Amino acid sequence: MPLPAPGADRETVAVIGAGQPAEAGARFLVEDGWQVVRLDRLAPGEATDQLAGASVIVVDLAALPEETGTDGLAALAEACPDAALLALARPGAPPRRFHGRTSIRPRFVAAPVTRERLLRGLESAISTRNLLLENRTLRQELRAATRLEDWVGCSGASAGIRSAITTAAFSTGPVFILGEPGTGRKLAAELIHRLGRQSSMAFLPLKAGSLPAGELGAVLAALRRAVGDPGAAIRRARPGSVYLSGAERLGGPDQAVLHDAVRRAPPFRLLVSADPGVSGQVRARAFRGRLLRRLSGLTIRIPPLRERREDVPALALHFLSRACRSAGVGPYGISPTTVEAYSAHDWPGNTAELRMWIERAVATAAVSRFAGSVLPDAVCSPPDAPPAAPARLDHRPLKQILAGIERSLIQRALRRTGGNQKRAAARLQVNPTTLHEKMKRHGLLRRRPVSSGSGSASPGGHQT
Repeated sequence: MPLPAPGADRETVAVIGAGQPAEAGARFLVEDGWQVVRLDRLAPGEATDQLAGASVIVVDLAALPEETGTDGLAALAEACPDAALLALARPGAPPRRFHGRTSIRPRFVAAPVTRERLLRGLESAISTRNLLLENRTLRQELRAATRLEDWVGCSGASAGIRSAITTAAFSTGPVFILGEPGTGRKLAAELIHRLGRQSSMAFLPLKAGSLPAGELGAVLAALRRAVGDPGAAIRRARPGSVYLSGAERLGGPDQAVLHDAVRRAPPFRLLVSADPGVSGQVRARAFRGRLLRRLSGLTIRIPPLRERREDVPALALHFLSRACRSAGVGPYGISPTTVEAYSAHDWPGNTAELRMWIERAVATAAVSRFAGSVLPDAVCSPPDAPPAAPARLDHRPLKQILAGIERSLIQRALRRTGGNQKRAAARLQVNPTTLHEKMKRHGLLRRRPVSSGSGSASPGGHQT
């Protein structure tokens, strides 16, 4: 890598040492137009403060503390890991060996220091530093791209999804994500954005069903202006990726706008998701076939959860750990019986429904002050029927929602134990007296008329 031409912006060079090699090196660099900072001697522990603005360090080895020897050079390299190092060795000095743990190793220049020898060594040090920093950055990006830890799952389908996300992240052009709602379409889009070149800018999600009819064109035009505005105060406020979910819900005029946007390649990454049923809309002429073909250039298909049941245990544990941290309880575990039941359930709402059900179980355990380590099966068993839509619960207080959840769990436990309160309490891992009080509070204690000679009736019409 050639050095910058005279007069060009150059990196700051710190020259350490008071002897002839350091003085000659500083003079040559100043005459050549470099920005030079002079330090006569480097005190132990002060490297970071004194050299904070320097990206190149030229040090006379005699200026290092005598007690540290060559280890002082290693300490300097570790204190300034992103700086190029050039070490000046005096005539007759013993050979120096560098034992530092940093990947950027110094270049040695033997005295007497000449202009040609100094600049050649400086060019080599800067080139090596730049290559190593670029290699470090690429390795970090590669590790992030190949791990994709946020996409949880051990099935072959999940491995294929991670591979497709990696391919999409390092490519250009629009990406079409095909999958049912709740399968993780938005997460896939976020990972593509996070791993791509546009990650320094904002990720903007849009819902096609929430946009007024005919407004998509105005929205995309405003986003184009935001990207092209050089006076934007914060780079992250400018969209780098725009994610449009539920494209099958767009009307005819908005479909035409989207087709034009895909064809003309907007100044941001366009990520679009749709339900697999969109192909049926094409046959019914409710969705443009040309738009679907244009979008399908780079497609990521996400199967529903019922087709990748191997992912259910890993997803359940992931959601459980996250819910426990959010609620400040636990950590809790789930019994193998419940995990098997989860894997056998179809989960029509896919991963979103599984996450909601586990969060519901953790909230119930938090309200009931559960003190065990494994959640009761009755608390976190899969639903017998789909739960109520969240929209119908928005207007209700949280205390009322949780009370309803607790009441339904108690009813289910009683139903599964044939009305035996003692066994129901054991399933719920609560004291029978506590269960009785909760049944009383929820209005589950109802008495039936008892004929003479018959056994006593239990609360709620269940024989105990």
